[in-house]
Amino acid sequence: MSTSASVYDIIIIGCGPAGIAAGLELRKYSSIPNFLILEARDRTGGRVYTDTHTFNSSQPVDLGARWIHHYRPENPLAVYYTPSDKDQIHDHFPYGTNNAFFDIDGTRLSESFIIEGKKITEVLCENVKQGLPEKYDVSIYDGIREKHEEIQDDQMRRLVDMNLGFIEQFEASNLDQISAKSYSTLELESDISDLALYTGFGRFIQQIVAQHPLPIQLNTIVTNIDIPSDKNEPIRITTKDNRHYLTKYVLITIPLGCLKAGSIKFTPSLPDWKQNAIDQMGFGLFNKIFIQFPSTFWDEKFDNIIVTSNSFRFFICNPHDHMLTSVVCGDFARKLEQQTDEQIIEQIVQSLKPIYPQIPKPTKWLITRWGSDQFVYGAYSNFKVGATYETLKALAKECYDDRVYWAGEHTNYGGNIGCVDSAFESSQREIKRVYNKLNQISN
Repeated sequence: MSTSASVYDIIIIGCGPAGIAAGLELRKYSSIPNFLILEARDRTGGRVYTDTHTFNSSQPVDLGARWIHHYRPENPLAVYYTPSDKDQIHDHFPYGTNNAFFDIDGTRLSESFIIEGKKITEVLCENVKQGLPEKYDVSIYDGIREKHEEIQDDQMRRLVDMNLGFIEQFEASNLDQISAKSYSTLELESDISDLALYTGFGRFIQQIVAQHPLPIQLNTIVTNIDIPSDKNEPIRITTKDNRHYLTKYVLITIPLGCLKAGSIKFTPSLPDWKQNAIDQMGFGLFNKIFIQFPSTFWDEKFDNIIVTSNSFRFFICNPHDHMLTSVVCGDFARKLEQQTDEQIIEQIVQSLKPIYPQIPKPTKWLITRWGSDQFVYGAYSNFKVGATYETLKALAKECYDDRVYWAGEHTNYGGNIGCVDSAFESSQREIKRVYNKLNQISN
């Protein structure tokens, strides 16, 4: 079955932030190319989604991205958003007075002990690249292993491991998987201005789509892309329900996890250099566990509850709605995805009991499982062992005689990766290049 006999100028695969940004960029031109966005889900937004139904809550919950990272005038999202006085600037390293640190036995850690652990962690991170072999890469953990093993006090080791957990959370992967050579503390140490949206990041993205009508086709799972050897022949796109589309150019914006899983079959096969880059780049997992209780049993002044555990370490507090949000990542998050909701919730309750013996039974919960989601298979990209800046550039490089282009947070070699603004920036870059190609043909 052929859906359309017409040939599009460009078809965009995926309507997450990168696909949306591509459409917005195309609409800026005085002569708008004939384009279409194909989205596998029954909604737009991809990994940016706000749930407004699960909880009887005045504050919606973001299941994926929560913050506009690097919020400043140059941010490509800033032009679409006017901050509310209810929005919050988020602190990724919560050492302030409104955050409580506990050991696994429920003991509240002293400020002096916390500061000492923070200093030890900083020294470990500063020395992560010292003594690394020149010819090959190792993991961050291998880079700090020797110094880490010198920590004799068990409680201090747990505190340092919890601090290192901030890096794992930031990268969505375990330290033994993250590249020591490509790791940089620059972003972690900079004054990050990350804006948490009161109404929800997913809602904001939906508003952008509503205000800028785009030719989007939902429930359209692309399975095959056939690129003919004759450049004058159109590219043929086939969907799971056997629809077909013809186009001059394609922009692939699907998540790196789907590329790794081979969700789309390319004919002829992807060039080796492209497939190698897909295989080499890291793609982490970050999940959230929202738990609502009948009452707020913790100190309402707390913004975060942090535990020196090797499992459930970080809890974001929302006393107004009697909610705690546990965030988990990497191997532990993958392990949890194999368990039932009830098993996970019971583990969390047991982990908090040493701190709060009278913790009540939760009334409602919501658990994300991005690793099991067939339209993403994870959270966001990072530099795993062996991945470099050149890997990132290869992920972004066009192929098939410059007819297939690539965008998404995992391709943003000109800036940061792993963020919604990264996805926007990458699509703005690629659409300019495709548009120039179309003009060359028309001229």
